Amino acid sequence: MSERKRVATRTSVRAAIPVAPASPGPACPAEAAGRSRRATVEITDAMRADIRRFAEIGTPYAIIARIMGMSVTTLKRRCRAELDAGVEVANARIALTLFETAMNGNTTAMLWWEKTRAGRREGSAPDPHGTRTTETITRDMSAREAAERYREELG
Repeated sequence: MSERKRVATRTSVRAAIPVAPASPGPACPAEAAGRSRRATVEITDAMRADIRRFAEIGTPYAIIARIMGMSVTTLKRRCRAELDAGVEVANARIALTLFETAMNGNTTAMLWWEKTRAGRREGSAPDPHGTRTTETITRDMSAREAAERYREELG
């Protein structure tokens, strides 16, 4: 009896999950042609300018895509130039502002520029001649011994 009920209601024997009847064909003409049913997004010049501005201020791609009404994949695929240009323009503007601030006498900006852009670091300066080796002066030496060795190296 239970077997007849299952067959009559078209449920699977294993999990009692309803089985959908076989579809005779595609539900819409777009599926028949192999195309997606999702609407295409027309990207205008105004949208491209907005995307670039959002990228300049550091807005995450997911939020830009949601604002523009498209997926993140579509945004990255169709607006890659605007996304990249926005980040590059923002970095250039910040660097220019930092440079101008440093040139106007802001010591903090000068130090930051030196450390990040000029590759300089705080601490001991590197040996300009490149002759000093780390093996000659060790940590277990006294300051006097280290100074004498250093004088010897300089000649």
